[in-house]
Amino acid sequence: MLTALDILNRLLGYFNIQDKAKGKAFTVVAGLANFYILYLAISCLRYQGYRLRGALFLLLFFVFLYFIVLNAVYYYTDKTVPFDLSPKVERLLGGNQEHLKAAERALTAGPQTGAASGVFADQQLLPTTVITSPAQQAALDQLVRQLVATGVMSLNYQGLDERAVLHVARQTHAPVAAMGAPVELPYFRLSEEQGRLLVYGGLNALKPLALGEITRVGLMPVKAAQKDYRLAAAHVLIQGGESKRPGRAGLLTEHQPYTLRVQIAYTPRENVTSK
Repeated sequence: MLTALDILNRLLGYFNIQDKAKGKAFTVVAGLANFYILYLAISCLRYQGYRLRGALFLLLFFVFLYFIVLNAVYYYTDKTVPFDLSPKVERLLGGNQEHLKAAERALTAGPQTGAASGVFADQQLLPTTVITSPAQQAALDQLVRQLVATGVMSLNYQGLDERAVLHVARQTHAPVAAMGAPVELPYFRLSEEQGRLLVYGGLNALKPLALGEITRVGLMPVKAAQKDYRLAAAHVLIQGGESKRPGRAGLLTEHQPYTLRVQIAYTPRENVTSK
């Protein structure tokens, strides 16, 4: 069985295959090879001089069967089993605790906002209400795919497995987003068109996409805000998408539309301050 797994590992090493796909392949091969051990056990148990060896082979078969069943449940379902000793074994062996903790912190951290359009004091920022048309929602979905393809954002739960994601969800008592914290767009700007204040964004300034429309700034309608204040987009972040939350038997996967979170920086217009 070990020879079969080694050959499979070498073969898959030539391809760029995700760990979970490899795990599924290893589980199938190990399951088939394990029955060869059962065959050896039965063959040895038939003869008196080989029964001790047969008993050892049979014990080995059940040990391997235990781990194969655990892997099958883990890789092919979203459930967990109550007799899984893997977390205890991982703790005994130490594991890569620093990596796990860093990934868990990344999943629970707040949005990492940069200085894409300048540095503003917190008291200069206001939240907004953003609506999206079907065409703008399609553009936002397209932008997410571009961001993932270029490595700007990832949707793999920071590389954590199901157990680690379940641990984070239970700690935070909230769904865990595949992207982790909301992701700020590399490029964004506001544009006033036909009496509407639109949000444009993209990978860069060459191909911006219309992603949404701002209808309120803070508690004010956008028209009133524009009349009294100069407005600028301080931060535009993507949130939503796939997330996981604890269920009765493991994690439940949910899908929400991607949405924009826009923070507006403002300063009073000169004609307002002079009144």
